[in-house]
Amino acid sequence: MSLFDDIPQISEHHVKDRQSAHKYLETVCAELDSLGRQIQAIRYVEEAFAHQQIDQLFDNNTAEISPLHAVPLAHKELYGRTGWLYEGGSASCQGERASTTAHAISCLDKAGAIDCGRTVSVEYALGVTGHNDYAGTPLNPWHHDYICGGSSSGSGAVVASGIVPVSLGSDTGGSIRLPAAACGLVGIKPTHGLVSRAGVFPLSVSLDTVGPLSRSVYDAALVLSKITGFDSNDPVSIATPKIDYLAHLDGTVDGVKLGLETDYFLSGTDSDIADIISSAFEQTESFGAKLSEIKISGINTINPLNILMISSEACHVHMDRIIERHSEMNPQTIMRVLTGLYSSAEIEARLSATRAEMSAKMIDQIFAEIDVVVTPVWPFALPTIAQSDVGAKPEAAALMQNIGHNTRPVNFLGLPAIVVPVGFDKNGLPVSMQFVGKPYSEALLIRLARHCEQHFRFWDNRPPAPASQP
Repeated sequence: MSLFDDIPQISEHHVKDRQSAHKYLETVCAELDSLGRQIQAIRYVEEAFAHQQIDQLFDNNTAEISPLHAVPLAHKELYGRTGWLYEGGSASCQGERASTTAHAISCLDKAGAIDCGRTVSVEYALGVTGHNDYAGTPLNPWHHDYICGGSSSGSGAVVASGIVPVSLGSDTGGSIRLPAAACGLVGIKPTHGLVSRAGVFPLSVSLDTVGPLSRSVYDAALVLSKITGFDSNDPVSIATPKIDYLAHLDGTVDGVKLGLETDYFLSGTDSDIADIISSAFEQTESFGAKLSEIKISGINTINPLNILMISSEACHVHMDRIIERHSEMNPQTIMRVLTGLYSSAEIEARLSATRAEMSAKMIDQIFAEIDVVVTPVWPFALPTIAQSDVGAKPEAAALMQNIGHNTRPVNFLGLPAIVVPVGFDKNGLPVSMQFVGKPYSEALLIRLARHCEQHFRFWDNRPPAPASQP
């Protein structure tokens, strides 16, 4: 096995026949159980189940072989599979098992992917640094002293370590994009309602989205193509035409209008990171894009509204556990969720109406003159695990609030976004750029990310081998 193989390489070299597929799976599971646990990113590995999936796949062989045929993957522990542990990253759910399989996981099953296990999530997906005293705090593969971001922290770590090519995460205020950016990955937060959340541990029904983290744009586009589609089991699922995002992968971006938002996003980001993003933005002109600087009036009010909506909806979804098992929850989770106790049905209705009104106005305003907004992802250089540990350093709470500065507005407006790595910060850790588009513009965002991938060639680099870590 070669770590860092992407899906086309895996399909070509490792899974052409049953014996080869089983042998490759054994190696992947061994890496999940060794390197994956070394970096504290793995909750559990289900190797026996995965071998059964391979046998079923070859027993039911069809003439058409999917690009995901027999490719081993591992996903965030919020994704249910019938009978598997389903703890939401929390001791308050210890021993609970899923009663159904998540819709997105079923879609990947149908596409021939092999499900190997689950990766660490922040408790209840309510955190942006990755800290988790119960499940473990994943270590950033580029430097183990630093955070992976959250809440899809384990997913970011195992993909950046090269063990699996793709992992599904979830994003309510940045929880796909933050770990993707921290680990140098491609991360896609789809348009709200494009991908079903059925069977995924909930946080906020109005804001939750699910999508892939990967090392390549191709792999992210492939997986997104497989998991989109209407699902009646998700109340916000939207019926839209099925799109093969791979078909749009290498299309032109000539004439695409990109706007770098300078008032909120760039000014709210530390100058060393903002300078890297500004330089990367200027380089997109070489792809044929048309560049301008923009300002979005009123967007500074969205961040607190997003936080309020999360706490309000999370409080109601998890009220029984909060009442009965609060002593087993992280104090920071309790503090954030209990804010929702003060939100009445009337306030929630007003918040929902405000969101709908703001979204309609802002989307019209933002995309009247441009096609895509460009922003940083992290508003400052990644902090270390110690620096961002609110349990040990209460003063780190302000830092946590600021981390989602550039990601939460995208959730509140229900827009799609993709992040792609473009360089490294002063500590040698990844820096990524975010493309935000109008609803259902994922194909365009994927094309832009593909051009960035080919231009910046970020993955010509590799995280240091574990033995060489400080």
